[in-house]
Amino acid sequence: MNRFYIEKLTVAGGGRKATVIDFKPGLNFILGPSNTGKSLVMDCLDYMFGFSPKKNRPSKIVDNSYGYERIALHLTTNKGTVTLERKIGDTKITVSGTDPTVDHGLYSIGHTAKKNINSVYLHLLGIDEPHSVRSAEKGSKTQDLTWRSMLHLFFIRQGDVARESSALLAPGAVGHTASAAVLLYLLTGQDANDLAADEDPKISEAKKKALISYIQEKVEEFTTRREKLEETLASFNITDSRSSVEQARKEIAELQDQLDAATKESRQIMSQIYEWNGKFSESKTVGHNFSVLRQQYQSDIRRIGFIIDGAASIKPVRKKVKCPICGEETERVQDDSFIDASAAELEKIKKHLSELSDAQHSVERQQEAIIATIHTLEKKKDAIDSLITNQLQPQLSSFEEKLEQQLKLVRLSSELEVVRQNENQYRGDLFSKETEETPESLKHNIFEDYEYDIIHGFEEKLREILSASKIGGAATARLNMENFDIEIGGFKKSVSMGGGFCGILNTITTLAMSAYLIDLDRNSPGFYAVDSSLTQLSEAEHKEQSNTIKQNFIEYLIAHARERQVIIVEQTKRMPFVPNEDEEKGIHVIRFSRNKEEGRYGFLNEVYNPEDQ
Repeated sequence: MNRFYIEKLTVAGGGRKATVIDFKPGLNFILGPSNTGKSLVMDCLDYMFGFSPKKNRPSKIVDNSYGYERIALHLTTNKGTVTLERKIGDTKITVSGTDPTVDHGLYSIGHTAKKNINSVYLHLLGIDEPHSVRSAEKGSKTQDLTWRSMLHLFFIRQGDVARESSALLAPGAVGHTASAAVLLYLLTGQDANDLAADEDPKISEAKKKALISYIQEKVEEFTTRREKLEETLASFNITDSRSSVEQARKEIAELQDQLDAATKESRQIMSQIYEWNGKFSESKTVGHNFSVLRQQYQSDIRRIGFIIDGAASIKPVRKKVKCPICGEETERVQDDSFIDASAAELEKIKKHLSELSDAQHSVERQQEAIIATIHTLEKKKDAIDSLITNQLQPQLSSFEEKLEQQLKLVRLSSELEVVRQNENQYRGDLFSKETEETPESLKHNIFEDYEYDIIHGFEEKLREILSASKIGGAATARLNMENFDIEIGGFKKSVSMGGGFCGILNTITTLAMSAYLIDLDRNSPGFYAVDSSLTQLSEAEHKEQSNTIKQNFIEYLIAHARERQVIIVEQTKRMPFVPNEDEEKGIHVIRFSRNKEEGRYGFLNEVYNPEDQ
């Protein structure tokens, strides 16, 4: 979509030093004290936008040109530049530049002229075909779509900023039907040829009002519930509860895997302990058998030692005996050869006993090693069991509680979605009832041509800026289709707000609508300019600066400085703070000092207030 923004404004001629104001694509502040020409900058821009001075709406630059002769406005488009130059007091504007799609030449400010400046500005928006819009409630009267019929949405002069009437409708003599029809075209592309035929409504006005009251109560009910749910969900600082549920389940699965692995390892170690206890039992059995064998060996040593000692103490005996064969007497000598054999057997047993002692020592060392291994495994198992009992299981319980909390948030999120749908449904119903014609009227209500889907998107953008500016009741803000103006908390702006609040609300309303048009990629310039939106706004002195509407509104503009060109003209003393020049953030500050010795005195060079001469 075609967009353009303001690059430079120049006032020159008459032998004067040219006055130049350079603008940047982002957020531009023009700040200074009273009577320094801030509003004159806006008058010059308006003059270059084709303004024709009238008795009840004069032009400051025409009434008092201070000797300057001409004004030049430099625009930047998607395809190059466009320069417009107009002599002060003339009705012609000269167009030049590098944009190849714009024809150079002299254009009239009257939109009925064959070659008029209106066609140039509409072309810069991407509107090249002529369009007509409905201009009256009765009949089929239409008027041409013009640049100046939509300018009030993007360019708000000081005299219009605090008006109690709707900021979405053009100020002055332009009828509400025509103004609303222009905005309808910008939002939808619907012109007079596409308007639906008039219809006679059948529902009584009394029933309509009663139904509107009921629907408003339902809207408030769902709004209150939605805010409570949003506050509850916001307190958990979770942007995506469903992702949090999946994350919690993933963490539980990972922890369960750790717990299963630890349990499995504990069982394996227990099996190893059982195995080593079996080996220890076998070793003890061997040791017991060795002990029994040792006792046997010791008994044999004592027995054989007794035999040897006894045989050594008995002297040899000679005894005569009779031979059983031949019958002759012979002498028998006692045989002591068994002593040597017993001694040899004794030595053999002692050797076995010594070997048995070595074997017993080996078994004892083996048992000590087995016991040490068992103790090591038991310690390892105790550590794993402690990990399971004191860490993994409590963590698992904690994660399960966390999962349950996340599931609760999912349920709350689902409820919030249903509440939002119901709220939007009732808002849509309220919108429909408010735009219905009254029974006695046969007029065409232009607002009936608006679809709620379009208005709903604008309301969301409006509530976003109101909430960021911390304006009370921002969540209840809506567009009342009866007067085509915003209301907050069920109260219309005109009956509940003072001039100061009207100024900031009108600014936010038009700022939201112009941004919404860009979001929809509809015909809209790439700039927004407003004069003195904060001037009349006074807030309680006891409020912290961070809680003031001014502070938060300016901070919102700074945070969105890169989105499009915004020009804010304001008295320095009305600013909550003076932003610093910051090219990276897209912030440009033009300051007038009203001091000839310090900085830039004012807008026009060598033009001073009488008291400052």
